[in-house]
Amino acid sequence: MADGQTLGVAALVVSLLALVISAVFAARQVVLMRNANYVPVLIDLLSQFRSMEFNDNYRFICTRLPVEHDSVGGITGLPDDVREKIYDVAYYYQVFAALTALGVLQDQHIIVVLRDRIIHVWEAIEPFVLVERESAHHTGPFLFRNLEEFAKKAKEMPSTTVDRFMRGLPMKGRRQIIAPRPRRK
Repeated sequence: MADGQTLGVAALVVSLLALVISAVFAARQVVLMRNANYVPVLIDLLSQFRSMEFNDNYRFICTRLPVEHDSVGGITGLPDDVREKIYDVAYYYQVFAALTALGVLQDQHIIVVLRDRIIHVWEAIEPFVLVERESAHHTGPFLFRNLEEFAKKAKEMPSTTVDRFMRGLPMKGRRQIIAPRPRRK
């Protein structure tokens, strides 16, 4: 009878092992399917970089905006063509920020690709946005807030992480992608 019990226990162990393996594969398949659904959206968003107009607008914002215009009037106080450039570029990066805030995309994967651009755009428009938040009741205090938080995360990412990505080296866990925050005493 001991052989019967041993056989029963072995069958139970094999069944449980099969169940665990099936659950792991099912979970992995769900992740792969979810990611596959976002690939076309991501490719479409990144295709904007092929636009000459977008790149010209980006260059203007990062190099000429802070030099040629005073932030005292916020975004509203700028000429129409300048506001159009700001909205074109800033809202583009805000879409990535919103998608990561919603959990649709992983922030570290997007930031590693767009890190410097996100930081440069935010630094250029920040004075204008801050004035706009305070003075314009129609935009309120949350104008480009997702972009601001996204830029903070981008600044926290060590440039060595981007370098590893560009050289095709594996990116390890999230802790190595975003620099640890200093502990407060």
